[in-house]
Amino acid sequence: MMKSKHMFKRLLFILSIGLILYSWQAQAKPLKTISLAPHITELIYAAGGGDTLVGVSAYSNYPKQSAEKVVIGDAFRIDLEQIIALQPDLIFYWHGTTTNQVLQQLKQHQFKTVPIKIQSLSDIGDALLNIAEQLALPEPANYQHFMTRLHKHQQQKYPTHSAFIKLSDQPLYTVSQHHWMSEAAALCGLDNIFQELTVTAATVNKEAVIGHNPDVIIQMNPVNKNSPLQQWPQITAIKEQHIVVVDPDIFSRPTPRILDAVDSICRQVDQLSETAGE
Repeated sequence: MMKSKHMFKRLLFILSIGLILYSWQAQAKPLKTISLAPHITELIYAAGGGDTLVGVSAYSNYPKQSAEKVVIGDAFRIDLEQIIALQPDLIFYWHGTTTNQVLQQLKQHQFKTVPIKIQSLSDIGDALLNIAEQLALPEPANYQHFMTRLHKHQQQKYPTHSAFIKLSDQPLYTVSQHHWMSEAAALCGLDNIFQELTVTAATVNKEAVIGHNPDVIIQMNPVNKNSPLQQWPQITAIKEQHIVVVDPDIFSRPTPRILDAVDSICRQVDQLSETAGE
């Protein structure tokens, strides 16, 4: 009887040790994450969670390490079999852009999804904190660095000029005042001529651009003489060649690097002002 009791206690001890070890291993197991947008890939790295990424969206190219990750699709279409094989713990998606079809596919397979919503520049900082919290990481150093730079830009004052933010030539595509790109341009004194747009991004016609007659045009590529707007010299920005060129990978992605685009825009606007004053 005593022997059986002793064996039972020993068995309980072994089981308890096994449970403790299992629990420790479960806790020590690194998280696996997936990003469904290039800017979210960049944000995860900026939050200190790059090592957790096992899959990224197409066009994830910054930082350069992201190019080594498995591409699992994008906000509109995913390789579900690839995602199932990767078995991520968290999938970060772009709120408002990732399609319901993609989200339903992920939900059906019981993947945990985390929305990243960015409408303003300060939301970039919030996104960094959110990602770090989801990954049980400390507050990212990039958060304070970004917010300090943003606050510094917000305190600076520039002469005001009207501006057309041109994302593409054909069709002419732009954003409203509610878009982070418009807010970024405003930090350099550039007022979006299409502030009245009811949607955050839309196509416009050249007649509307001519009617607003912007002082400056912001575009994603160097000046091209074949651009439709180049045929309309009555536009002040075309007549004076007040064209500001920005890197689309930096300016169009809501990440800490967008302030690098702001620095570039402000420098170019200063140069245009100096040229105009000569």
